Amino acid sequence: MDRSKNKYMDETLDLKSFYLRSLKKIWIIPVVALIGALIAACIYHLVTVTLGPGKQYEAKAGFYITYAPEAYLTTDTGGTMIDYYNSYTWANDILPSDDVLPVTMEKLKAAGVDISKEEVLSSTLAESPADYRFVTVTVKNSDKEIIDKILDATVESLQEFPPKSLMNAVESVSVISRSEVKPAKVDNRIGIAAAFGAVVGALLAILGILLLDALDDAVYVPEECERRYKIPVLGVISDKGDICDMLKNELTAAFEKYASKVEDAYFISTDSLDDYERSGKDLDALKNVLGNGRCESVSKLTPMEVPGKVLENYRKIGGSDGVILGIPMGKKNGCMTEHVISQLKKHDCPVLGTIIVRADEKFIKKYYGVR
Repeated sequence: MDRSKNKYMDETLDLKSFYLRSLKKIWIIPVVALIGALIAACIYHLVTVTLGPGKQYEAKAGFYITYAPEAYLTTDTGGTMIDYYNSYTWANDILPSDDVLPVTMEKLKAAGVDISKEEVLSSTLAESPADYRFVTVTVKNSDKEIIDKILDATVESLQEFPPKSLMNAVESVSVISRSEVKPAKVDNRIGIAAAFGAVVGALLAILGILLLDALDDAVYVPEECERRYKIPVLGVISDKGDICDMLKNELTAAFEKYASKVEDAYFISTDSLDDYERSGKDLDALKNVLGNGRCESVSKLTPMEVPGKVLENYRKIGGSDGVILGIPMGKKNGCMTEHVISQLKKHDCPVLGTIIVRADEKFIKKYYGVR
């Protein structure tokens, strides 16, 4: 046998066999997906809550802005002064400006609050999301008392802002709402994190199943066995020998053709290196299928463990009429099977054929579409 032409990862994937075998493993995908979701959710919670910033609080104030009539006039550039007063300028130009921030800091100092300009700016956000006449200021901080002080100072400084506004465009700033200090809303995306973890887990499970199948050196159906070892498969038997009539007739006919004339032959299960009884039990199952005198020559078969275990076995097989190999279905011992076949050839012992033993009859029937 040319091993270079029989690498398992180079074999053509039998899609139907893979599909039927994967059905038994399909539960792995949702389980791994659930594990992935839990891991991702735990990591998100750890990063954003446990190891994240401290609990934040916030308070908001709403303002109504009255503009001077001149602010509505079109300028040389085709716009109006009102165009200047948007969310960006309120947050980045007006609040940090020399016309507002110093006033805010003075009022905080007068209230006995020792705080830096940087913290005031990082805690304060101004927005004008829908209508240029309305502005919302949000103060967010981990200290409830500081929030109230900053918001009070900001309200007063904005009310004093109109005379200092650009080209006196703002006529007045009126407070129309003021909220209490309350816990800030957390940007909770744990659901998205869990969904992402579930998808990654499912993909990893699918890739794992595909990789394990690519590395699988077991055989599952006769045609796969014949393609790999280039030895005729006489048939399929289960561990109990209760196979359907089609498989029984196929085995009987093939056995009569390839092994009915032997006088001194052995039956070797390729996974019997550490358990001699495997060959004996598989041979008993074969006899159970071929009973009723239909193949008397089966009684001339002698069970034997893998030859390498006992030196005398090599002398026995060398002088025999041949060996029938029992290859267990679905058991990952392809390398040992190749090794046994190689040893038999070295000792000029013909391999009369192989039999897939301990087969899953339901799987075989589904594979061939037999009812």
